[in-house]
Amino acid sequence: MKVRPRILIVLSLLALALALAGCGIPEPTAAPTATTALTAEEHFLQGNTYAQNGQFEEAIAEYLAVLEIEPDHVSAMTNLGVAYYNTGQLEEAIAQYKEALDIAPDDADIHSNLAAAYVQVGDLDTALQEYQRAVELAPDLAQAHFGLGVVYAELNDTERAIEAFEQFQAVDSGQDPTATELARQYLEQLKGQ
Repeated sequence: MKVRPRILIVLSLLALALALAGCGIPEPTAAPTATTALTAEEHFLQGNTYAQNGQFEEAIAEYLAVLEIEPDHVSAMTNLGVAYYNTGQLEEAIAQYKEALDIAPDDADIHSNLAAAYVQVGDLDTALQEYQRAVELAPDLAQAHFGLGVVYAELNDTERAIEAFEQFQAVDSGQDPTATELARQYLEQLKGQ
């Protein structure tokens, strides 16, 4: 089944916002100026700054540096997945999310990010499973409900798509106005069928 480009863009934006917001990232800071080796936390913060500025290749380098110092740094794995995702390195993104889930199997945000990556590679059945797991773990995770709605719509399961988008609207905080508007449009279209 072919996934529409508009859906992929929205899911990309949702994954980025979710990953960066989900890791408790502080506001961007300037790069450390000391000539000594950076700590894992300094690399992590610099990676976040690069990611927030759309400099994903640089972010990848910083997150990899974190993982060299702290191989089990789940937030670095997750954000590395986001950076890979945003540079079109989808298999690498999926691998990073899976590795993070090996350490934090009950992290709904990571399941949701993994699902978005599976949508990108066209594996809607696995995406559906991951979004369902995310919603099971965090019933108020708006992005996962939105993703479920998209996948159900792509699978032509209108009833479940409507349910998912309505649930999205029930838990949506309005943080992502694009997703809020798209959910409204999806519902209009789905209910008009």
